[in-house]
Amino acid sequence: MLCGLVAVAGFESRGADSPAALKLTLRFRKETGPVSGRWHTLTQPANWDAKKTAVVICDMWDKHWCQMATQRVGQMAPRMNEFVKEARKRGALIIHCPSETMEFYKDTPQRKLAQAASVATPKIELQRWCRIDLAKEAPLPIDDTDGGCDTVPPDPNFKAWSRQIATIEVHNGDAVTDSAEAYYLMRQHGIENVIVMGVHTNMCVLGRPFSIRQLVQQGLNVVLCRDLTDTMYNPKKQPFGSHFTGTDLVVEHIEKYWCPTITSGDLLDGKEYRFPADKRPHVVAIVSEEEYETHRTLPEFAAKHLGQDFRVSFVFGGADATDIRGRKPEASRPTPDTSDFTKDKALLSSLIARPTSSNKDDLLGLEVLDSADVLLISSRRRTPAIEQLDRIRKFVAAGKPMVGIRTASHPFHLRDKPAPEGRADWPTFDADIWGGHYTNHYGDAKSGPNSIITIADAAKAHPLLTGFKSGEYHSGGTLYLTSPLAEGTHVLLTGRFGDKPVEPVAWTFTRKDGGRSFYTSLGHKSDFAQPEFARLLRNSLLWAVARN
Repeated sequence: MLCGLVAVAGFESRGADSPAALKLTLRFRKETGPVSGRWHTLTQPANWDAKKTAVVICDMWDKHWCQMATQRVGQMAPRMNEFVKEARKRGALIIHCPSETMEFYKDTPQRKLAQAASVATPKIELQRWCRIDLAKEAPLPIDDTDGGCDTVPPDPNFKAWSRQIATIEVHNGDAVTDSAEAYYLMRQHGIENVIVMGVHTNMCVLGRPFSIRQLVQQGLNVVLCRDLTDTMYNPKKQPFGSHFTGTDLVVEHIEKYWCPTITSGDLLDGKEYRFPADKRPHVVAIVSEEEYETHRTLPEFAAKHLGQDFRVSFVFGGADATDIRGRKPEASRPTPDTSDFTKDKALLSSLIARPTSSNKDDLLGLEVLDSADVLLISSRRRTPAIEQLDRIRKFVAAGKPMVGIRTASHPFHLRDKPAPEGRADWPTFDADIWGGHYTNHYGDAKSGPNSIITIADAAKAHPLLTGFKSGEYHSGGTLYLTSPLAEGTHVLLTGRFGDKPVEPVAWTFTRKDGGRSFYTSLGHKSDFAQPEFARLLRNSLLWAVARN
């Protein structure tokens, strides 16, 4: 029988074991202020009733026309199967949705279960494909116009699939469909919550009738399992990052405009699945200052220079109404407007309504630091919440690498006064982390680009300075007074301002905890326009994670 070709393990009904709540950590994005262009990455715990939850497995085909896409499906399928088994055991409804392969399943009980679902009237008509609506979301952050295949040379496009990959077991009590039947089945079973996983994040996972856009529009609570998905993205196209950075960017887009995400570890072992080829170190950047506009320059730098080699997360300071392009809050830009299709139960709507801090010193979403390989700091005279600064202290105490630019010499303390009640500061941060001694600066905004930077004589062969021209470098920023430096520092660049004494401008430092640090007083917005500085900052991150 055809059914025998489907991996059926036993004949138990859904949730034969004692159902348990699905304890999830929902991750979502919330803008720091009206059209600020900066987004906090926030988390919120959720306990979902497994009996009211469906798991949708999107297009995990046995074969794709793109060989690399086929390979990655095969790699994540075992982990996905473990997640599905656990969700099924707890009582969730499992819906397998391998599009355009229903002929393979036509005589199976799983296919007949979906076909037997009573037709339910949707809030918004379900479509075979729901395309991007620029009134509700920004354009996708990747260019997939070439089909997104990253095989070299590119593979020809043809229908390669015939079924779902056999690694993912199909049990009795599961359903198989590729149409609106999935929605009908959910309504028939009293489903309120949906976990979507599978491929491809920028295509079917968003557009199919059983997937994110259309289920969110029906008022269901939807989440994407972000570590059990993959994107059709070719790194030879914009934004020219690694394939895995492309997936990260689409996940970020979904968290901004459509629904939260979870990881497979929420149900399994607490760990996030990563593809074997994804070796990117994780950079977390704390950006909390206004004077040098690093809320604009650092994300632009990361998009252009870090996407191939790093996984990057940003933690911004608290809410304000300053747009990164200088626009006022009333400026028009697509925002997550869910008012026309979601009501009180809609998950995204409730999370968007959740207030963020109005205190600019708060570092919301700093939990991401727990998975960081290196911390990049651009902060100026902030006093974070006590638990936030404690998290940074813990990271440092573990001997993790640190990179700082410009105002990172005085990031977490006020000038000549203690932190307000209930807040924390770190007055010795400069000495402790960078081995520095910042006291003031030469010049001002009116004096122009008069800081002249040169390579220190003893540092000309240092790998951190690869790509840095041996001649003079003119910075548009004032020259920081940083000397004398502590023992354990190695000066790479020096600067001079008029007839003032020469000051160290960039150096490495071995901290007392054994960790390695790099600091530069460069970081003025004009520095980011110069290729030497961009190369220096990229090199510093590679050096910090011992890849340079």
